[in-house]
Amino acid sequence: MAPKSYNVRVEFDVSETPSDTIISALYEDLARYSASVGSSPAGGLTVRLFLDADSPVDAGTRGIEYAQGALLNQGLYTTRMSGYEVITEEEFDRREAEPRVPELAGLAEVAEITGATKGRASQLRPALEQYLVQELASGPVYLAEDVRRFAAQEYNRVRGVRRTEIPLSPLERALLEALAAAEMHTEVPSPTPEHQVAGTAIEGVVGNGRQLQLHTSPADSGLTAALDTLIEHGLASTRKLFKKELRDLAAGHEDDLVVTLTIKGHRHADIDAVPAAAEAAGAQDTGADGGR
Repeated sequence: MAPKSYNVRVEFDVSETPSDTIISALYEDLARYSASVGSSPAGGLTVRLFLDADSPVDAGTRGIEYAQGALLNQGLYTTRMSGYEVITEEEFDRREAEPRVPELAGLAEVAEITGATKGRASQLRPALEQYLVQELASGPVYLAEDVRRFAAQEYNRVRGVRRTEIPLSPLERALLEALAAAEMHTEVPSPTPEHQVAGTAIEGVVGNGRQLQLHTSPADSGLTAALDTLIEHGLASTRKLFKKELRDLAAGHEDDLVVTLTIKGHRHADIDAVPAAAEAAGAQDTGADGGR
């Protein structure tokens, strides 16, 4: 088996942080292993290096030996190893690619994610207590990922917020379903003329794929009023296009809106994504028809 590249992190207890001169010397001693030297979260000394080895055990054994040898070369005889970790270089790169600060959510974001009003989002604080990261003067802060999980798995079971039917006009219902279908790259079952009007106004996808570019002119189409109704019921939220987005878009208008459906909006749209197998079959059918 060919050797594999590993990253080895070794931590040492030190009474005080070594001087910059010693740190620089440690870098030089371990330069062949692309080493880094710094403070550990516990206040100790961390040595991290890369090396090729036949197994994680081999990498760990040699990594510890190299790190301890470098410390001894600099006269650090009293240091004691407190722990070590061995991971593949691929895992190291994956961790480095993760955001240093996770996406956070305040009450405004809770309202957007759950599709609730800001007042209702404030009432959800007891249910979200287990996800609280910190309480600031401006209000509670949660991890956005936890709030999304709560919205998808628990929110609909909280007393008083079970799904109730929302009276929507045919155009309002068609716009909601067309937006959900466009986001999930699927089609609306049994489309109506109202669906065609709504679908024509959707210019494309913006940003992370969950946002849609919508053109609501001419005003007499009724789409503007329909969109206002969806927003009023907490089914969608909107914003204007950023300047950079305007530059990057292949087509569009300066007065276009970016629309995002809320979790509540998706529940009420009740549109399912097309399975990959069905999409593939559809593509094959299209190819067969095109060859006739």
